[in-house]
Amino acid sequence: MVDRLMNSEANARRIQNVENCFGISGVPLAIQGRVLVGEGILTKGCRKKLKPRQVFLFNDILVYGSIIINKKKYNRQHIIPLENVKLDDLDDEDNLRYGWQIKTPTKSFNVYAA
Repeated sequence: MVDRLMNSEANARRIQNVENCFGISGVPLAIQGRVLVGEGILTKGCRKKLKPRQVFLFNDILVYGSIIINKKKYNRQHIIPLENVKLDDLDDEDNLRYGWQIKTPTKSFNVYAA
C-alpha cells in the first residue's frame, strides 16, 4: 500500500492538508517518499489528565498536536521518527482501552484509542 501511495497526488494533497492545519507554526512534512498512512484522535496521558490529540502516522514519522478546531487547526506539533519508537501494549482500565506506551530515547507517554 505504501509503495502505491508514495508518489500519488492523493497522498501529496493529504500531507499538504496536514501542513495547512498546523499553519506557520508547524514544520513542513512533504518530502520525497513520505506517505501518510493513517490519522485519528487518540487520548494522550499528560501530567495531570488525559487530553485528546490529533495523530498522524506516516511511513517514517509520527506527528501529533493539540486540537484547536477538529480537522481544521492544530498546534504544538510534535514529530517523532519511527526508527526511535518502541511500543508496549497497555492493559485496559475502566474507560481507558486499546492503549499503548510510546517510548523514545527522550520521552515516553501513553495513548488510548477508546
